[in-house]
Amino acid sequence: MNWKEELKNMMNKKSSIRLETKDDNKEAQLYIYGPIGGFLFSENSAQGIKRRLHGVDAETIHVHINSPGGSAFDGVAIGNLLKSHKAEIVVHVDGLAASAASVIAMAGDKIIMPENTMMMIHRASTIEYGNADVFEKTGADLRKIDSALAASYKKRFVGTDEELNQLLDDETFLTADEAVAFGLADVVGDEIEIPSLEDLDDDEGEDDEFENFKERLVAKYAAQAKPQSNNQESEEPELDPEPKRNLSELFLNL
Repeated sequence: MNWKEELKNMMNKKSSIRLETKDDNKEAQLYIYGPIGGFLFSENSAQGIKRRLHGVDAETIHVHINSPGGSAFDGVAIGNLLKSHKAEIVVHVDGLAASAASVIAMAGDKIIMPENTMMMIHRASTIEYGNADVFEKTGADLRKIDSALAASYKKRFVGTDEELNQLLDDETFLTADEAVAFGLADVVGDEIEIPSLEDLDDDEGEDDEFENFKERLVAKYAAQAKPQSNNQESEEPELDPEPKRNLSELFLNL
């Protein structure tokens, strides 16, 4: 099974949203697994996350993400709910934080990505039906949504707006080291086993022009980044490995 099929399978799986608190209530664990978005009383929606966070008085909330994305607006709303919480938000990318899930990840005061995890960022997409006027309005609306989504990354991204826009245009997969180099993550943690993502390294259908652009940016910003090990206190910079090559054709459903 290649990575495109794997992502489609992830979109079809039932979401798993779970909140766990310790006895002292100082720390909480929030797990966001599977597609993002749903009906009003669906647990994988912004409303569902809001209900889970209600009354949580923890000092630190560890948010674990393994999601192919989904609704842009739910992703933005969930990210804003986490940002507005008084707790320190520590995001752990357990497998994949793609599309709307990457927007949620940006809410972290600290973002940890184990070596074998990935993040994907891209433009908003939708399916439309109608005449030329309908498509023109939809195009205008999508451009506005793109601007709103880009704002979620800009506070962290170390490059220029033009470079960020190019990465979004290219529907870019980022390894943990690449995400740290771009400022979209803070710590490269120890590798963890992700049974459902073994095929993400498949090179089928890669686009050299897009990948070369990403590699140039990684080389440009990697020297400035200071990746940290999750179990080490050292601030010494680490050399980034050869970037993995992946592209996404995953659509972000609105």
